[in-house]
Amino acid sequence: MGSLSLKASVSSTSLVAGRERSLIPVGMSTILPAAARRIRHLEQTLLAVLARGGYEEIILPMFEYLDVLAPGLEPELLEKCYQLVDRTTGRLMVLRPDATAQIARTVAMGMMGERLPLRLCYRTSVFRYEREHAGRDREIFQVGAELIGVDGVVGDAEVLTLLLDCLSQVGLSSFKVAVGHVGFFTSLLVRSGLSTEGQKRVEQAAARKDIPLLEELLAREGMARSRGRIILEVLELCGGPEVLSRGRKLVGRDKALLKPLDRLAQVYERLVSPGQKSVLIDLGEFRGFEYYDGIVFDVFAPGIGAELGGGGRYDHLMGRFGRTAASSGFALDVDRVFRAIDSSVRPLPPDATVSQTKRRPSTPPPSRRARSRA
Repeated sequence: MGSLSLKASVSSTSLVAGRERSLIPVGMSTILPAAARRIRHLEQTLLAVLARGGYEEIILPMFEYLDVLAPGLEPELLEKCYQLVDRTTGRLMVLRPDATAQIARTVAMGMMGERLPLRLCYRTSVFRYEREHAGRDREIFQVGAELIGVDGVVGDAEVLTLLLDCLSQVGLSSFKVAVGHVGFFTSLLVRSGLSTEGQKRVEQAAARKDIPLLEELLAREGMARSRGRIILEVLELCGGPEVLSRGRKLVGRDKALLKPLDRLAQVYERLVSPGQKSVLIDLGEFRGFEYYDGIVFDVFAPGIGAELGGGGRYDHLMGRFGRTAASSGFALDVDRVFRAIDSSVRPLPPDATVSQTKRRPSTPPPSRRARSRA
């Protein structure tokens, strides 16, 4: 049942004059009434958990001016934006590609006033162009939360605790949250002596856990085998406290590398309780968005070939819009969460309209296989 989707099972193509013609744009969705009730119920459950945590809902505009939002978007994401011209002003607009950047822009530009901290949540869709056979949707239904103005371990632990509560309340019986620190891996790459362009490519390969490509890039850069082995081993280090012990042995007395390990240890201690096995330390956890600069995490579940969602700390993102504040948050892909829910706990109603979709096999955090980003 893990392959069930909320998307309608109607055919997406028809024959017109002997040719196949798409009825709806590739990567977009039609959700029929029975499935729509399910998706709204799931969203409401998630929003109720966030509301109990003091998070207030914000509704974001579907369109943004490109020149206004662009400082908060990575070059790769800018390339995936759907663009159109505002007929009134002639300015370029983008269809919402990322909710976090929108919230950072909203807060930094004073639309929420000056009070901090802020606890905001949302349910929305983001739109990103993906190649037709990339296996990813172009319209992604999300529910997310952002904590702005709370720094340190306290803020990291609050966001992760909230995420764990969301996953438990929707009925997920089996999931893992892989927690890492961007600063650890980036400092490791800086120490390795990679060129600026080489470091960028290695980071992209690491974010996808694409080990074969990573090995090729390290060889191309002429890196010493001893240093290359450390980088490759770090990407495989995933588990409990023993991961931190091994990480410390690998980096020696380098303070730039020991500091993020200490932060990870403090956050992990706040999350782990007796019998709790959902949280893993993953030193190779490295989200693809460049605005993350601290603790980062991804959610995985059996039978789903991509992460259910994720997030982390992005203290410097708001600064791109003119105001700096400690910030952290997460977003969940509603369709992937739905497919991951144990059907024996929350069985589908008999009239629900769903589709059987072809998905890649489950990819657990420590695997050497490449993984996609939500």
